[in-house]
Amino acid sequence: MLIGDARRWAAEELARAGVRSPMLSADLLLGFALGWDRVRIISHTEQPIAEDLGNHFKKLVARHASGEPLHYITGEREFYGLPFRVTPAVLIPRPETEILVEKAIELMQRHSSPARFVDVGAGSGCIAISIAKAVPSSTGWAVDISCEALEIARENAVRHGVADRIQFIRGDLLECFLAELRFDFILSNPPYIALRECDNLPPDVRNFEPHLALFGGESGLEIYSRLIPGVPPHLVPGGYLLVESGAGQAEQIREIAESACLSVEMILNDLQGIPRCLVARKISRRSNG
Repeated sequence: MLIGDARRWAAEELARAGVRSPMLSADLLLGFALGWDRVRIISHTEQPIAEDLGNHFKKLVARHASGEPLHYITGEREFYGLPFRVTPAVLIPRPETEILVEKAIELMQRHSSPARFVDVGAGSGCIAISIAKAVPSSTGWAVDISCEALEIARENAVRHGVADRIQFIRGDLLECFLAELRFDFILSNPPYIALRECDNLPPDVRNFEPHLALFGGESGLEIYSRLIPGVPPHLVPGGYLLVESGAGQAEQIREIAESACLSVEMILNDLQGIPRCLVARKISRRSNG
């Protein structure tokens, strides 16, 4: 089989299976099987593929056609310009989460002193690691309830040279921290899909990604209702909370934040115009005396 023939065959198989961007997926799987980048594949379409590699490639295509996410097959996903190892133990990083990271970096770079931050529900570590990489003066904590997720996050931190500035802690939200510990930034992309929406999710998400990282309770807001009231005691005066939200949830999360005496400064939209990232701040109360 020539590379060009393999590409066309795989794209047709994936298209029949309803895979989005079948040719791109075919190229990524072929590149993974051969250890090549996409440019090399496209420029060497007349080169034959060894039989063993061809058979391996066909098995990869069959896995993806059956619904298994591409990034679990290749074991990697790019986020904020960095490659991250991913397995079924962690959520596959999404581009919309980059909005939270970009805003956090912007705020930290304006911060008067080295920023201390915590990433709650760290998963693959993509938020904490991207921030630590972009803001070398920062120090972070990454919290997750899953031991398997924390192992992946640690591995990614070592890969990107920031493991010495991030502590990885198994815990439930902020409950693992001593009462007196304060941060400049608290960040989270928590589980926010309502359980009732499970059947409406794409099969590759519903059947393969970790439900612990997807579902936030019956309404999808339960994690926010637990997390946000515990934020002010762990923020320094003027400290920031940045949380990602699902479609249609932003105003309800605003109410939860304001009930916790946080000042909501902005809600950022994603590229589809969906309110995606809430930015709130702890404001010092002034005495009336």
